[in-house]
Amino acid sequence: MATDDKSKGDNLIVGGYEFMTEIDAQKGAMDQNKIKLLNTRAKATKPQDIKAVYEKAIENKIFKTPIGWGYLMDLRIKLLANGYSEEDLIPIPLGVSVTRHSAIENLSVRQRIKPAKQKSSPEFKRIFPIVLSIVMTILVIVMFLITAFSESDNIINYRRNITNRYASWEQDLTDREKKVREAEKRLGIEDTSSYYEDTESN
Repeated sequence: MATDDKSKGDNLIVGGYEFMTEIDAQKGAMDQNKIKLLNTRAKATKPQDIKAVYEKAIENKIFKTPIGWGYLMDLRIKLLANGYSEEDLIPIPLGVSVTRHSAIENLSVRQRIKPAKQKSSPEFKRIFPIVLSIVMTILVIVMFLITAFSESDNIINYRRNITNRYASWEQDLTDREKKVREAEKRLGIEDTSSYYEDTESN
């Protein structure tokens, strides 16, 4: 297991730098290859040529790791030694922050201020269940009242609703019978009450 950790650590070392991740180590290796390529192709000896290579590398953002930035710093030192001033040279941009920032530093002032937790009073804890019980009791009573007085049949009001329905039907039949008797009188039809009585007895 220890040998695995050592080989893993060796994979992260490139150009004398130990990187945190394999991806960063690969970027370091790429920077190293770019430096070799620049040294073989652009054999700059004149200060103007060195300055051109230095500026192009910065403008095109060729280097992504400290290996490349170190190479640029070497070119910069050569240029300063050959009579260029700091103002003549482009500064080397670092693509990363060198200071660790905690997440809280990146928050706005409003996000940093934590509201004070309100302490729940013991009085509230005592009163809340009583209030809740009262509200629930009122709701149950209201539901019973709605059920009792609703038009649709249910277990509470079915007897009253059916009695009312039969009473209204009986009233309708009595009214119709009255109208029929009045019509018979007007038309001079003989009394058929005995007929109705016979059918009722049967």
